[in-house]
Amino acid sequence: MLSNSTSANPTDQWIGNSYNIKPEISDQFSLGYFRNFGNNKFEFSVEAYYKSMQNQVDYKDAADINTSPDVESELLYGIGRAYGLELFVKKKVGKFSGWLSYTLSRTERQIEGINNGDWYAAKQDRTHDVSLVGIYQANPRWSFSAAFVYNTGNAVTFPSGKYNVDGNTTYYYTERNGYRMPAYHRLDLSATYERQRKGRFQSSWNFGLYNAYGRENAYTITFEDDPDDASRTRALRTALFKWVPSVTYNFKF
Repeated sequence: MLSNSTSANPTDQWIGNSYNIKPEISDQFSLGYFRNFGNNKFEFSVEAYYKSMQNQVDYKDAADINTSPDVESELLYGIGRAYGLELFVKKKVGKFSGWLSYTLSRTERQIEGINNGDWYAAKQDRTHDVSLVGIYQANPRWSFSAAFVYNTGNAVTFPSGKYNVDGNTTYYYTERNGYRMPAYHRLDLSATYERQRKGRFQSSWNFGLYNAYGRENAYTITFEDDPDDASRTRALRTALFKWVPSVTYNFKF
C-alpha cells in the first residue's frame, strides 16, 4: 500500500507484485508458556518471538508517488526483523471478568539507500502496546464493560531543520522514522441490556461511548512557519473524533 501520510487515507493505493516488487516472505520463531490456574478461573501466557522478513519495500528519500510516471522507480527493497515479548492474563468466570495484555516489541528494516544502510524503525514499530478490558455482569439482563488501550505512537519522519530559498521554506530531513507520533490511548465504555428470550428469538441493546475522556489522538501532524516569527516552526496536530456515542440493536434466531 502506497501512502504519503502518517495514517490511512482514501487516496492510498495498492500495487501488486511485479518483476521488481517480490512477495514478502517471513520466518517466525516463538517460545511460550501457557497455564490455567485457580480451577481454570484464570488464564496466563507469556511468549517471546522473533521474525525475519525478506523483500521489504520502502520509499526512496524525497520520493514522489503522486506524479511519478513509474511509481516503482520511487521504491527501494531490503530486509526486516521484528521481535518482542507478549504477556496475557485473563479472568474467565465470575460476575467480574476481563483480561490484561502487554506487548514489548520492535519492528525494523534495513534497506540500502535509506538511513545510510543502518537499521531503522518501521512505520508499524510500537515499543509498548497495552490493552485492559473489564466486564461486570450486574444481573442476567445488564452487563457493563470498559476497555482501555495504549500504544506508543508510530515511527515517522519529521523535519529536523529548515532553510529559506527565495522566500520559500524548505525542510531538512535526517534519520528515516527517527521521530514518533504522540502516544495513542483511549477508554471505551459500554452497557448491554439483554431482552427476555421469546422462543428462538433473542435480542439485546448496546449503549457505547468511544473515547470516553475525549483524548485528541493525533491523526496527522503538519509543520508551518510561525506567523509571528518565521524563524520558528510550529507543529499542528489534527485529531478526528473526541467522543463517539453509539446505540446498537442485536438479534439472533
